Amino acid sequence: MQKMLYFRVQNLYLLIFRPYIARNFRKRNNLKIYYGCGANFQKGYINVDIRWTPTVDLLANLKWCSRFFEGRCQEVYLSHVLEHYNYPGKNLLLKKGTILDALNDVNKMLVNGGTIRLAVPDFHTLSELYISGGQPLFPRLTGRICGEQNYPQNLHRCVFDRDFLALCLEKSGFTDLIEWDPEELGFERDSSFDCIGDVKTSLNLAAKKSSAFDI
Repeated sequence: MQKMLYFRVQNLYLLIFRPYIARNFRKRNNLKIYYGCGANFQKGYINVDIRWTPTVDLLANLKWCSRFFEGRCQEVYLSHVLEHYNYPGKNLLLKKGTILDALNDVNKMLVNGGTIRLAVPDFHTLSELYISGGQPLFPRLTGRICGEQNYPQNLHRCVFDRDFLALCLEKSGFTDLIEWDPEELGFERDSSFDCIGDVKTSLNLAAKKSSAFDI
């Protein structure tokens, strides 16, 4: 009953309130979007998610954002979101629902030279922690690799190390890759801060849009 009520309220929002709220952003440019904010909030960003939480400014999926915000964003930030999209296969094919599809949507949202800011679970570091015996697989590594799966969307479908994430970004029209530190940027705490003890387990990369998607 509670779940049914939640979806009814969400559908009411999408039909009635989202068009009204979206009008506030329609004529603005050089926007900064925090997509997949969950219960987190970043000041100076439009906080967007597909699930309603008290911190959400706009309830929408990434495909909707790619159309509504097309060519109007200075920065799009995704913190521990990309791993929820499907692996694109060894040929890196652009198919619906894959990580390349998500990166293509972000590419559309950004102005030329705009920034994509990413944080994903660092599979290389998590693997090292497991192999070295520093951490057992359960409970602290399992959720970071597979997703906590405590609601339907919280399932991880892909893993990343730096090389693979960089390759996907480069294939998606992004260049000038750099690592970034959320604490240095004054971010509010979210998944980009993730660590086990003093070992950072979030891979944080940013890049600039240089071209449209080229696959």
